[in-house]
Amino acid sequence: MIIDFDDWESDLLSRIDRGLKFGLSLGINALELYITNFQSLNIKIKSGMIDATKGGNIGVGCRCVIGKKVGFASASGITDAAVNFAIESALKISKTLTKDDDRWKNFVQSSEKGKEGAIDESVLEIESEKIVNGANLIFNEAKNYDSRISSVRGEITIGYGAFAVGNTEDLSKSSKTSFGMMDAMFVAKEGNKSKTGINIAIGRGIPKFEGFGRAGAEEALKFLKSNPLNKTAQMNVLFNNLTASQLIHASLINSVNGKSVIEGRSTFVNKLNTQVGVPFLTINDDAQIPEDPKMVAIDDEGFPRKKTLIIEKGKLKSFIFNHYYSQIYSADNTGNANRQGPQSYESMPSIAPTTISVNPGYKNIEELASEIESGILVTGYLMGEGHSDFVSGDFSIVAPTCNKIENGEITTPLEPVTIAGNFYKGFNQIIGIGNETELTYKGKVPSIAFDGFTVSG
Repeated sequence: MIIDFDDWESDLLSRIDRGLKFGLSLGINALELYITNFQSLNIKIKSGMIDATKGGNIGVGCRCVIGKKVGFASASGITDAAVNFAIESALKISKTLTKDDDRWKNFVQSSEKGKEGAIDESVLEIESEKIVNGANLIFNEAKNYDSRISSVRGEITIGYGAFAVGNTEDLSKSSKTSFGMMDAMFVAKEGNKSKTGINIAIGRGIPKFEGFGRAGAEEALKFLKSNPLNKTAQMNVLFNNLTASQLIHASLINSVNGKSVIEGRSTFVNKLNTQVGVPFLTINDDAQIPEDPKMVAIDDEGFPRKKTLIIEKGKLKSFIFNHYYSQIYSADNTGNANRQGPQSYESMPSIAPTTISVNPGYKNIEELASEIESGILVTGYLMGEGHSDFVSGDFSIVAPTCNKIENGEITTPLEPVTIAGNFYKGFNQIIGIGNETELTYKGKVPSIAFDGFTVSG
């Protein structure tokens, strides 16, 4: 039976209700079900070859508590048999555990929901031919723009879906979203030199294909004239919104994570309501941005998604929590329960940011550069931030694409440089924040200028 997308939520909620009743019939007193049904079309672009595949995130995850022993199991599919299997498996695991979780209290009990995001109707009838034609347009646009474009590699993902969460604390909620994302790398070659350019697009519907390939090609071509920096020095570094979002996200994934705070692995332990950054820095974890595919009404435990103020005018105001760790820390749940991975039903809820958002300033990137006498502008993707020391905050990252800034002007393209500094000290080294508001994969962060990072190249 094919179910109209408008009815997906009610269908999932009915499966939750039936599953909970089945669990209670087995004598389970504390049970949680997470059921998800997502459909997507994935297009890969590789050297002119276009590969289209349809996929899904369709399954059930179950937590079963016996006493204070928490068992978890999952199953692919959302049939009654799959739901029953996950429940019976979680129960069996709970019974075999030998150690209690003394910190366990209960499942989410909230009756509220956050705001629902709008569904872009364009994604509901995904036509492979239309998206493949869009991918071909990107490739041909870049190749036809300049003969020095040697290859284009990228990915387009279009889809929609719904999920529901229910538990024996009388919680039964659902939400849904739609999404359209493009990410491509364009390679330009001239002689022995090869350079890349990046372009991305993120939203809730089918993205605009026209102009995407040309913009990526232009980005790659301008770096064919790059020269080495030929020095190591402390200098001003201006990150565009794409690279700034990577840097800010990396600085927060551990430092404001409630689990890390409780375990003493965060540099911000005991720093609530103290100054940790410059007075013009305000950062939110914002799960309610209308154009963001991540905007859904509930987190992955059924708690309302919302906007959480993390840093306000330089002062640390909040950590982020799921239900379990908010109870341990005696803090408000911030709705940051997240089930990791492409098959989200296979994982227990952990803590993760939704969309990191930095309040924009009033100057564009050229105006920020005009205030820098000597420094660099960093664009593209950073490399290596994931290998940083997130406890101490020390990092050393590679910036493959950047330009010199001289006397307030963005000038010579540079060969890759290494940038070293400290994430957390960096909050106090910010000298300017731009006015961009575009989404990236790591957040909604404008360009940001820092003083005092060490650059080598």
